[in-house]
Amino acid sequence: MAVVKIEVINEGKSGMFSRGIALSDALDRLGIAQSRPCGGNGTCGKCKVIANGETVLACRYKVCSDTRVEVTGGGISVIGLTDAVMPELNKEPLISEGYGMAVDIGTTTIAGYIYKFPECVCVKSCAVQNDQARFGADVISRIDYARRGGLDALRDMVLGQIRELSKGYEIKKYVVTGNTTMLHFLTGKDPAGIAAAPFTPASLFGAWYGDMYIPGCISAYVGADVTAAILASGMQKDSVSLLADIGTNGEMALWCDGRLVCCSTAAGPAFEGALISQGSLAVPGAINSVYIANGKVCYTTINDEPPSGICGSGLIDAVACMLSLDIIDQTGYLEHDFEIGGSGVTITADDIRQVQLAKSAICSGIETLLHECGIDSGDVDRFYISGGFGSYINKANAAYIGLIPARLVNRAVVIGNGAGAGAEMMLINKGCIARAEEICAAAGTVELTGNSYFTERYLENMYFNI
Repeated sequence: MAVVKIEVINEGKSGMFSRGIALSDALDRLGIAQSRPCGGNGTCGKCKVIANGETVLACRYKVCSDTRVEVTGGGISVIGLTDAVMPELNKEPLISEGYGMAVDIGTTTIAGYIYKFPECVCVKSCAVQNDQARFGADVISRIDYARRGGLDALRDMVLGQIRELSKGYEIKKYVVTGNTTMLHFLTGKDPAGIAAAPFTPASLFGAWYGDMYIPGCISAYVGADVTAAILASGMQKDSVSLLADIGTNGEMALWCDGRLVCCSTAAGPAFEGALISQGSLAVPGAINSVYIANGKVCYTTINDEPPSGICGSGLIDAVACMLSLDIIDQTGYLEHDFEIGGSGVTITADDIRQVQLAKSAICSGIETLLHECGIDSGDVDRFYISGGFGSYINKANAAYIGLIPARLVNRAVVIGNGAGAGAEMMLINKGCIARAEEICAAAGTVELTGNSYFTERYLENMYFNI
């Protein structure tokens, strides 16, 4: 078999590969991380490299001769959320002495919390990008990769990241939460049933896997991360409360009159930076807020680094500013690309369309859940917002563009990484495992696929109601 040499000149790495290999696969084998939110379909443009002097997409470029490559994006250092609001707990830990670890495997980031016992003290918390993102920004892209023989690679990748996060500590027990798909990857279970009707996962978990406890999932698209967030929020102490984890998968839970009902809507990865022309994860240099001061459009970036792109919170602000300045109209029409305050970062018409799709899915999911339970948004006592993206958004701007119902803004309570906090609670107090099991057993679901009310609201919420 003919082989070619691939040399990555600015990383000091090289290797011999079969001729015709996709450059992205070669970079993976060389341990060079890249963002590929489209799953290698060549549509996002985020894996550009210079190959023999030519700018190409690594996922589409077949290497047929010796090639010198320069990776232009470098590694990804995501700013992940670990902070969360957690209620006071009696200390009844899973282990009597030593170290335990709570882990939240998100589609975009993996957060870890290492505790020392019997002190019940968190000695390390950190978050890193989920390396599986190179196989697609959303779960469907990764399920497709698993179907094509990549399941073992997905499992090994996440287990390797957990080991890296816990390096230097002898972990005796883990509590690991995440959405249903991420947990299938973790345990090596076939996720194919999640991607096709009737959407039947191989497992809903709620069991021990060796030294690892995985809380139960509520359905194929309402995962153990929601179970953990419900636990951490304490929402069942309210009369009427709503919880939303706003991200690639918008997951919601409504508690009313002793009834717990959940749903999930596919918002897409726009708010995680994917499918946006200059979209970015929450990395240094990403525009994270946009505002108008003295008639001028201004912005801030993460760590005050020079602007390199725009993350989800900045995107919501930018669209809100564009609406208030009549740069876009009710339909989302944008005549020319809009540059954010001289930053060199622009918003395109296609970007606006992606925002409309995402915000409509989230808002329509919330409205449908309320409708199915006969609840008006004005009846909600507290609106809990969970997750990294939701914790950083300007809530007033989110309501202004139609991401969340306006009447919920003043009832919003940001709880940070609720999924991680719930996993921590189970580590600190083993009784919380039983409480999580009760949540799963009690929860019902509303299926949005084929729901006529959701379809009606989705079409209406595509507009900006200004």
